[in-house]
Amino acid sequence: MLTSGRVVACHPLCLPPSPVPKAHLLVLLSLNHREPFTRTVAPGRYPVLLSVLHTGRAGTPEARELVAMAMVQFEDTRPTRWELASRGEQGAQVPRPGPLHGPAAAPDMLAFLDADAVEQASQTSPAFLETAPSASPPSWSSAALTVDASSGANVIVFSPGRCPRAPRYPSAQSSWWGLAEDGRPVCLVTDFQHLDVTRPEFPDNPGARHARVRELVEHLRSADAHARGRALREVGGYGGEAREAVAPLLAFILAPGTDSAEREYAAAAVARICAEAPDQVERLTQAMCPPTRGEPLAVLLRAAAGIGLCHKCPETLQPVAERILAALLPQVAEEDPSVHGVIMGLIWDLGEQRPEAQALLVRLLDTARPELRVAAAARLKDSPVSAYQEAAMETLAGILHDRAIDPELHVAAVSSLGAFPQLTASARMALWHAASSPQPLLAWYARDLLRQRS
Repeated sequence: MLTSGRVVACHPLCLPPSPVPKAHLLVLLSLNHREPFTRTVAPGRYPVLLSVLHTGRAGTPEARELVAMAMVQFEDTRPTRWELASRGEQGAQVPRPGPLHGPAAAPDMLAFLDADAVEQASQTSPAFLETAPSASPPSWSSAALTVDASSGANVIVFSPGRCPRAPRYPSAQSSWWGLAEDGRPVCLVTDFQHLDVTRPEFPDNPGARHARVRELVEHLRSADAHARGRALREVGGYGGEAREAVAPLLAFILAPGTDSAEREYAAAAVARICAEAPDQVERLTQAMCPPTRGEPLAVLLRAAAGIGLCHKCPETLQPVAERILAALLPQVAEEDPSVHGVIMGLIWDLGEQRPEAQALLVRLLDTARPELRVAAAARLKDSPVSAYQEAAMETLAGILHDRAIDPELHVAAVSSLGAFPQLTASARMALWHAASSPQPLLAWYARDLLRQRS
């Protein structure tokens, strides 16, 4: 039942009505899919048809059933042409080419609903899990769940099932409007791309996307909260093509009085853009420097951490992680757990063999935070520079001699020493010291390592 005629197609568990402060970036990065499609239809009740694909021989373990396509039918009329379904205020010429459209690949479930029902649907999300199939091997399932009895608004939710072979386009699905000769929509089809069929082509129009990005940047300054929120949710979806939005987004985060939820949306957008435009990371690192403090700094740190979640190329992620870590090192001495948490994550994002990364890890060996020293030392175990390995083992030995440090870090230090090919004399001495510890787990680990290296 479409009460407003604005159709949403999305994963039903990604439907929070608005993010809360400190919301997880993974959720924020998926929220664009709760936006209704650009085209609208007349309010009313419409059938949803599922095209079910059968694979394997019936009655055998290889037999599968899964949903190949799902259609909302507005009229019993054959479409004469197809148009990619864009979201929000996008035009059909704006979406980026390639497998970048639609909800995440191979979703556990998908839902059709009206935009007016998004908030009610978000409050009943546990009910969607009950519609998922429990059979093995998994098959498809569907259900209609009423979320507003007064208006009749409901959600058609279904689990499409898993294809035994990789889909032809495994990165995403896409939705298409089927249009009549006069341009009115007669159906909306979501394609899971399991079928090897010819699909409509649409021209790439980077000029339209750049124009749209400029519009969204202007909307960031709008006094209209709806327009501002729409811009914050949409602009990150253009990735590197929206690099000109990074500076306004950072200014938006740093501005006094900015709404906490909108700051989170802006952080998600910055992360998505910087993942494809590493040249913009410098702007982010500059924004994180003093005098930035408090909530704006915490949000910027989440944006920095979110770049790794969005990144698709580990090789180009390494210099990005190095640049962010270098900018944060001067702030290690401050008692800010958010800074320490991001640094810890960056330590494990660094490439061990890059000289720039090893130099940063060595600098971390001198920090006052023992957990950062242990993590940095562990990452230097395979360093081709023997002096770096020796410095790392000296650091771990110092950790073991310091009784004031958390015993869990003592165990982590012993475990890290076990990864080094050769132990220094001071490292062995520290292990003998740990072997006599009253902490039984620490003593056992130390004795076991000494036996292995005897």
